[in-house]
Amino acid sequence: MTAVTVPQPLPVVPPEPYSSTKSAITKVPITLDCTLHDLYSLDNDTPGNIVLAYDYPCKFPHDQLNSSPYPRFLYAANFPGTNAEGEMPNLQKRGVAQRYSFVAGRTPVLMIDLSGNEGEEISSLLTTSKDELRRLYDQLSPEQRPNAQIVRSTHDVQLTPDSRAVFIVPRDHMCAMLDQALEPEMLYEVLSKRWLAVSGLPTPKSKVIDPLPVNSWTAGRDAEVRRMLQAVQQQSFPFVVKVSIAASGYGTFVIRRESDRGTAMKELRSLLEDGLKKVNEENEQLYPASFVIQELVPGEAHGVTFFVTKKGRAVYLATSRQRFTQEGFWNGGCVSYLLQPMFQDRYRSTIEVLAKALHNKGYYGPVGADVMTDANGEHVIVDVNPRVTGSYHLGLLKTHFMQRGLCEAAVLSRLDIPSTQIAFEELFAADIAQGRLIINAWVTDTKKESNHAVLTVGAEDAVKLGRLIRVIETFVKTGEYAESAEL
Repeated sequence: MTAVTVPQPLPVVPPEPYSSTKSAITKVPITLDCTLHDLYSLDNDTPGNIVLAYDYPCKFPHDQLNSSPYPRFLYAANFPGTNAEGEMPNLQKRGVAQRYSFVAGRTPVLMIDLSGNEGEEISSLLTTSKDELRRLYDQLSPEQRPNAQIVRSTHDVQLTPDSRAVFIVPRDHMCAMLDQALEPEMLYEVLSKRWLAVSGLPTPKSKVIDPLPVNSWTAGRDAEVRRMLQAVQQQSFPFVVKVSIAASGYGTFVIRRESDRGTAMKELRSLLEDGLKKVNEENEQLYPASFVIQELVPGEAHGVTFFVTKKGRAVYLATSRQRFTQEGFWNGGCVSYLLQPMFQDRYRSTIEVLAKALHNKGYYGPVGADVMTDANGEHVIVDVNPRVTGSYHLGLLKTHFMQRGLCEAAVLSRLDIPSTQIAFEELFAADIAQGRLIINAWVTDTKKESNHAVLTVGAEDAVKLGRLIRVIETFVKTGEYAESAEL
């Protein structure tokens, strides 16, 4: 049976009184319990060849790129918010790269920027991007700071011949640039909702809706869209529809009534019309346009994070509660460190069976899974993300927070900050100095008019954590530091 490594209990110091003093205080370096470098080294004879590679577009508008008219790896383009006009897609990609690489440790990091070289502002943009990364990583202890380089072409890549890249998701242009540690078609498959539905793992009752082979669309693409949507039209309430390749709640529709069905049908039609245009005989075996109809399990899903070593051993990190926007999109998670032994024991068998299934496919690396308990008291897996997830770092910050008497922590995502990073750090100087507040990502648009951040906060208990979250959320909404939110 696959062993699950449990972090040892830590000494807890008496909590310090909460303070919101705005005076500048020297920062204390953050030390992670372990990093991705440490985790990839477990059960691995060649750990030093792993390289983490991320999309990191700096230029906007980007130059016209010569992309393939027949991409192999397809991702839905019409999710709400993902087709936003302007610079937002660039900022989102850089923000993801920052927060995921925050836990890289000494594993080399490549920030791949293929947004173009035209224009006089390139030098300034690169300087700004490098400053963003330096300021982010400087929060960490020196021995855990990632060694990141911004790569603007294949010629910029400086790696040893045996280096193998790990991606969040496989993309054609990145696969063409670098040799990979994981087979990209396999990674694309296990990242899909379809794989989980057909894997044989404990899941809610699921039905996979696949397109017919391209050469059998005798009645045309529109007819194929209508055929696939019939399953949604005929399904009885309540149920969930999940686009196969999606993340953070995008492409997931909870359907309890006829009005929900109508909204989902409209958005699914748009997604299918866009997706089926790009499906061809070369990529259809990857099922990029499939979706899953799933039984709706009532209750709260727990986000469980762990690492699958190269030999298939599961290393437990943490279990967190999810935070969602009113629209149903993921925007963070909360963790109770004192409850982790209980959660680790509760989900031990689920973690082990999932780790085995992924390892049998050829996967090793970070994993996040959403687990629920059904009406029969059985644990069911409702989502799997074989990659670093938005709350993955919470399990690696246990010692940092617990040694300061902070037993609760939360990651806050999708924050549009109404100030510069310097001004924000001055305002929350005491929280940063006490180790209560960590910046996991901070990106600024090219006009230096908007700032987007991911923050992690800690507190002695859930009540004080809620107070600090309200202080930050009030500042995000109003631009004011509302100390009354602490009361």
